[in-house]
Amino acid sequence: VKCENIHLKVSDYDSFQFISERDVEFQLKNSALYPIGKKHSDINLTAIEQALMQLNMVKDVTCFFANNGDVCVSVTQRVPMFRVKHDGVDYYVDNDRKRMPTSIRFSAYVPVVTGNVSFDFASTELYDFIHYLQSESRWRSAFTQICVYNGTEVDLVPRVGDFVVRLGTLERYESKLKKLDKFLSVLPKYHSWDKYSVINLEFRDQVVCR
Repeated sequence: VKCENIHLKVSDYDSFQFISERDVEFQLKNSALYPIGKKHSDINLTAIEQALMQLNMVKDVTCFFANNGDVCVSVTQRVPMFRVKHDGVDYYVDNDRKRMPTSIRFSAYVPVVTGNVSFDFASTELYDFIHYLQSESRWRSAFTQICVYNGTEVDLVPRVGDFVVRLGTLERYESKLKKLDKFLSVLPKYHSWDKYSVINLEFRDQVVCR
């Protein structure tokens, strides 16, 4: 039996265009593994999976024969959680807490982290914090940028208002954000949004503004 067709599927392509079906096809042809026209006995499904896993935007690959003899290839893309940019360094941290390269073809709409940030901090404490922000409807789209200073301290740049929210360390970040929520709910009653340049949440049971 010869393979007459190949069916390629790239997961979540509507959300992330890091890998296209054309990229998959090119990789298989470049590796001399393109199956069309080959006998089943000459098609190595495991080799196809391994070749596609070499693409740095690929998380997983499944390859199998359909009932009619066609080859089916399903590619799962890596999913970025946030992007880190500082001192010429530019990469994503994906949802497996791993470093993921950027792409000249596509930029994911994810939080941007700048400043003095190590990968160790980015993949542990900072990852947990950003995951919390993304899981809470109140904060999911509230901030445009996260600035890291002194290695482990954080400022948040909000989407609305010309001020910076200073968290300090990420200890007790849930309670700090609750303070912020309460403060922002009453702020318009007393001052305009541009009254303060810094809203500091570092101190327990206080909101200190400049």
